[in-house]
Amino acid sequence: MSFERYLDKFQQLNTMRANGHNKPHKVCMLLAVMSLVEDGLITENKIELNALLKSRFSDYFQRLKAVSDKDTPENPFFHLGSEGFWHLHPNKGYELSSINRYSREKISHVSLDEALFCAFKSPFQRVDLRLALSQNLTQLNELYIRWYKSLGKSERTIKSYLGAVKGTLTTMAQEAGLTVQPLNEIPSLYQYQRVVTPLLELSEFKEKDKRGNAMYSCALKSFAEFLADLSQIEVTHDVEEILQDDSLNPTERSTLVSARMGQGKFRQQLISHWHGCAVTNYQMPALLIASHIKPWNRANNSERLDPRNGLLLVANLDKAFDKGLITFENSGHIIVSSQLEQPEVLGITPQMKLRHLGFNTEFMAYHRDDVFLG
Repeated sequence: MSFERYLDKFQQLNTMRANGHNKPHKVCMLLAVMSLVEDGLITENKIELNALLKSRFSDYFQRLKAVSDKDTPENPFFHLGSEGFWHLHPNKGYELSSINRYSREKISHVSLDEALFCAFKSPFQRVDLRLALSQNLTQLNELYIRWYKSLGKSERTIKSYLGAVKGTLTTMAQEAGLTVQPLNEIPSLYQYQRVVTPLLELSEFKEKDKRGNAMYSCALKSFAEFLADLSQIEVTHDVEEILQDDSLNPTERSTLVSARMGQGKFRQQLISHWHGCAVTNYQMPALLIASHIKPWNRANNSERLDPRNGLLLVANLDKAFDKGLITFENSGHIIVSSQLEQPEVLGITPQMKLRHLGFNTEFMAYHRDDVFLG
């Protein structure tokens, strides 16, 4: 099965709907397995319902549940078997056909399609799979509306932006041969960028955006920011920790939350310093990510807010850097990990270099020594 088919499967899981929302159990189980693979705690395609998996499931479940939902990891561990890519393996002496929901203890472990397990190990494909899973909880348009409301935007602005992305801008992109899919249904920031970047250069778009006082470019920017936030489900845990830290005052909490979400003063300082992607000089702010050199979960609060611990990068470079698949010499020259397969497909070449120096070399040395997968 192709990766695109897995994306379709993940977007359309057979989830139970009750009390106006889809049950998050299957989504949480897949997110839990994916994160354990990412952390190196699941290394082979043999997944057991042990304490580690149950704990990771509960972490996600607490974030995504509704009031009436019950924390029962056993349910999705068994019922995901109906999806076609999740394979149940019975204990010795039992036939799979004899196992039902009342005898789940007879399951030894599960495995995934081998191609899907490989996708779970890819930092780039995990982003798209997580985003696809999030669509099971509600429709992408509904998520966008809720997300934008949470930023204090008016319903009028939200309606205008979403209407432009769904209507005028989708039609323009389709007529230019940039996409078949509506812009508001593209479940990947990377895919969205590939469509929007040439769209912004169309003379028709520039004229329309000028007449509309930049409303159309603002609409595209808002949807890109939404996709960027949505693909970072794991950020929620860090934000919750900040909000629960009694040693911080309200201003410190707000500053740290903004930094973790890639917004606020930290991001603005990087934009002011780099004026675009630190490597490619791409300059549309909505598609640039404020990336920490010394990772957030290994840095202290001072280092988390230090702009010398930051690079402004386009999404593909940010993800590769974050996962240790690329790093940089103190001279700025890129180093590409041997574990990054086909870097040219992602637009990464050995000739790349930071455009100018403006980072703390000790932070970059830490990244080379402790993050980079040499």
